[in-house]
Amino acid sequence: MKKILCLAAVLFIMLDIILLLRAWENRQNIEAGGSSSTNGRNEPIDYNGVHYEPRRGIKTTLLMGVDKYFVDELGQGVQGEFEQADFLMLLVTDTRNETNTLIHINRDTMAEITILNNAGGRLGTYTAQITLAHTYGGTDKIRSRNTVEAVSDLLKGVKIQHYASLGMDGMVALNELAGGVTVEVLDDFTGIDDTLVQGETVTLHGEQALTYIRQRHGMQDATNIHRMERQRQYIEALENQLLEMSANDEDFVTSSLLEINDYLVSDCTVEQLSDLAESLEEYGIAEYRTLKGENVQGSQNMEYYIDEDALMETVLNLFYEPS
Repeated sequence: MKKILCLAAVLFIMLDIILLLRAWENRQNIEAGGSSSTNGRNEPIDYNGVHYEPRRGIKTTLLMGVDKYFVDELGQGVQGEFEQADFLMLLVTDTRNETNTLIHINRDTMAEITILNNAGGRLGTYTAQITLAHTYGGTDKIRSRNTVEAVSDLLKGVKIQHYASLGMDGMVALNELAGGVTVEVLDDFTGIDDTLVQGETVTLHGEQALTYIRQRHGMQDATNIHRMERQRQYIEALENQLLEMSANDEDFVTSSLLEINDYLVSDCTVEQLSDLAESLEEYGIAEYRTLKGENVQGSQNMEYYIDEDALMETVLNLFYEPS
């Protein structure tokens, strides 16, 4: 039986994955038996003289957009050897308060990364951009679990129960399923793609969609913060477009899953997918958050250093409550 890993599409289409999931569950046998990326519960914390206990009813899923390319010195995308998690977003579901919160994590965030061999054996750790956690290990699942660990460590040991990822090549497929995605161009792409004129409304097709959500080298603002703004804009536009198409075409859901299935990787079972889909439909998305910090030009790449006080405030607010 072939496992249909549709949850990863939440990375870019959020609520409309509910439609994909529910329509497909009645048509296809899906292999159960996925496992949590981490087990156990968050540990109590004492901070600034206050004792905090973990919130009950919190579920977490790390959503990843995996980029199998790198950008050369001329700013041109070429096939790369490594797979970096270029897009990282943690979905936090609070079942008691009935809310969903998305934390968009800057891929340049400096974090402790575990070095793995191809079989997943641990060889050591070092500090680097968190996107690089996905370059270690010999399989997509090993790389995904390593990224989960890096994000968990960054968030003071918060348990991340599941993961889902979508390759950037799958992003092109999703974009074309939507018939292209219409956005108002936020940045100046002169010399990179002259058809993307800042301030004009364009419909993105094919590789142009990847350029819009991936490009930062050679642009006026080369930091990942500005690119993250484009990614969030694109997500919302794609979500609306796919929802409209699924409402107008009863076969759209089934054909879409067949198109994107090969690009998806997840550890979720059907039951877990269904529970998450129901919470997305019922609660919606209450809030988008980013982790405050500072961009610093490193010796080779841009480095983003998290504001530790702001990070702790986010962790306590979402995952803990004073006792």
